[in-house]
Amino acid sequence: LYENGSLQGWAGFTGDQRRAVFPSFNFSFRRTDGGRSSSYNLSPSVQGRLASAFSTSVGMSYNRNIDDRQWLGNFGTIGNDSTHYTVGRLAQSTIALTTRINWTASPTLSVQLYAQPFVTGGDYSNWRAVSAPRLRDYERRFRPFTQEGEPDGFNFKQFRSNTVLRWEYRPGSTLFLVWAQGRVQDGLDAGTFRFGRDYRNLFSAHPDNTFLVKASYWFSM
Repeated sequence: LYENGSLQGWAGFTGDQRRAVFPSFNFSFRRTDGGRSSSYNLSPSVQGRLASAFSTSVGMSYNRNIDDRQWLGNFGTIGNDSTHYTVGRLAQSTIALTTRINWTASPTLSVQLYAQPFVTGGDYSNWRAVSAPRLRDYERRFRPFTQEGEPDGFNFKQFRSNTVLRWEYRPGSTLFLVWAQGRVQDGLDAGTFRFGRDYRNLFSAHPDNTFLVKASYWFSM
């Protein structure tokens, strides 16, 4: 396809890292296809070192993406004159929340926690076939595509967490206890995005729990 010009930018700040608790914020955006496609991302976070042995961070990422020529599929025999290379207009929202906790109870005992729920939902419209990709006139590059009906939307949710306890029970000998949990939900409420509803549905999904034990022992020869 003929590439239109684009406009993009980024801005951010970080608070005074000498303080026990400090914020940070990042913002980015992109605009192209003559304003038909755009995206922006907001990423606020808070980090804390409440004691020398305890640190934590909590951050959120929100992305809104409008892609007026998202590829949807090829139909027909590839390379044949009857092949349809199709695109559609995608409207998608994504939110992820990330938490990290580090606690050093003593030089020989520590705990680390990572957890991230992630939700994204989007819908497609204006399904078109690419007919004249090199034209400068954007609208004339495409023609309506209707032989496959209407494109489907999507809604995908995932949660991942990992907790690790480390205990050095004697010099050079260490025991690790690990608990990992995952949840996935795909297809429910496809084509829509609602923050509260989607996060409630995510945590109602059946969890997959994994427990691991790893031990090492130092032999002195």
